[in-house]
Amino acid sequence: MTSRFVSFTWLRTLLVVLCLASALPARAECTATGACITAGPRLASVDTNKSALLGPLLGGLLGTGVSLNALDWNALAGGNVNLLDFLKVLQAQLNLSSPSQVLGANLTLAQIATALSVQAQAEAKPQLAAALSGLASQLNGAGATVRLGDLLKLSVDTGNLGTSTVNALDMFTGLIQLYNKRNVLTTPVPVGISGGLLGSLGVVNSLQLYAQVIEPPSYVCGPTGSTFYSAAVRIKLKLDLITLAPVTDTLVGLGLLQSASIAIGKLDVYADVARGQGSLAAVNAAAKAVTLQVAPGVADLYIGKIDDSVFFSRSPIRDSDVDFGSIGALQATLVLGLASVNIPLDVKSIVRAQAPFSTSVTMTGNFPQTRTVSSSTMFVTNAANSLVTNLKFRDMPGLGLLQGVVQPLVVTLVTKVVSPLLAPVLSGVADPLLKLLGIGLGEMVVTVEGICQTCDDFKLTKAADKSAALPGSTIVYTITFENKGTTTLNNLKVSDPTPAYTTYVDSSCGAMPAGLSCTVASKPEVGATGKVEWGVTGTLAPGASGSVTVSVKVQ
Repeated sequence: MTSRFVSFTWLRTLLVVLCLASALPARAECTATGACITAGPRLASVDTNKSALLGPLLGGLLGTGVSLNALDWNALAGGNVNLLDFLKVLQAQLNLSSPSQVLGANLTLAQIATALSVQAQAEAKPQLAAALSGLASQLNGAGATVRLGDLLKLSVDTGNLGTSTVNALDMFTGLIQLYNKRNVLTTPVPVGISGGLLGSLGVVNSLQLYAQVIEPPSYVCGPTGSTFYSAAVRIKLKLDLITLAPVTDTLVGLGLLQSASIAIGKLDVYADVARGQGSLAAVNAAAKAVTLQVAPGVADLYIGKIDDSVFFSRSPIRDSDVDFGSIGALQATLVLGLASVNIPLDVKSIVRAQAPFSTSVTMTGNFPQTRTVSSSTMFVTNAANSLVTNLKFRDMPGLGLLQGVVQPLVVTLVTKVVSPLLAPVLSGVADPLLKLLGIGLGEMVVTVEGICQTCDDFKLTKAADKSAALPGSTIVYTITFENKGTTTLNNLKVSDPTPAYTTYVDSSCGAMPAGLSCTVASKPEVGATGKVEWGVTGTLAPGASGSVTVSVKVQ
């Protein structure tokens, strides 16, 4: 009989869970387990007008000054840094034991900006590092703290973040909104903005902006079913308008007024935008596809006057909270008695938006990728029309017995000149300011930062108890697995087929590190061929290792 010598040595791979940004190419062995999603601003570029608006708006939410030039704002808008490495910078600076602890630490915005700057410098992004360093020095006045974990909802081990990145402008806009909410800040001293910066020359001379964050946004890295949301923001716009003077010939023509003039020069507009919400519906790593369900926030709009104690309370605004606000005055001389009157023109209007339907959004290709979801392309137009339709005027008793005749005509004249203003005010003033905070009227901006995948990331070796064997002999193989990464691994599976020219004899679990248990999940019949599979439960820490064994008989 001819002797047959068989020798075996080889490597096997094992799949483990890692959360990777889409910048890394997907491996054939990868399967999707989740995605990283942000719900907030994603300015591709910051022009001069946006630059001039961002500083006052964000500074107003902080109660301190923020002044960067357009070049710095653009560096922030286009600058991403590695999220895990950024957390490790903070870990070292704060002398904490893990990145997870950083998420729960109380940090100043200046500390966060400094850590981002250090990481940007480490990634050879000098312009971003310089912009962040300049921002850090300006944020020293914001002495209260925030917790990163209140903004970043990471339902994976922080080590699993791998090469996931975070956008610097997204991060800071979200953190400033979190800072405003957590520290109960308001803007009792309004932010002044010129009509020119708003692109509304000819309509608005200037405005005073008041802002209030009702709820900050939530950024998520997690599995299918994870939820995310944008901020809920309340703004008040005290508009100084280009004075409108409607023609009053119809009033004088009645023969009841000797003269009449109307001047409209101000308007107070309020926007109360609830948070937009979404969930991760499906992920397909092979197709590089992520499907979200997204519903923009409801935007309630008001004209009139809302007391500051209500506006800044973060409580819901009720219809009864909206009072009449002055927009101008009617000056007239009555024919009877030649009496002169100066009558305030007081108005109010309430529009409560319909709850939007959830929209399915699928993004494919390379990430990060951003999509704006709208509840209606006609939202601003419809809202402006509704504000006009719902416009109510306070009675004008100063007209005396003439009120019943003159007031309806005054209402018609005023409504006719105010109506064309409302759409430009909403689309040219309120909406752009809200979009700088990552939300819009009837809109929600969502970005898929990357896909969480299952990929191989540890060393697995197989060794035989002998280098050669005759037919009929038994060979015992020991398969050793070791976590070579920096991430804890969970719910592992090891599988191995019987080699050629051998049949199955026996299998078992070998040495296991603390916290890990093992069972033989499936195996062939003795004397047959096939695959042996071991189930390993628990957590395999970085650097830890374990082993399993299988015995086969040479044919």
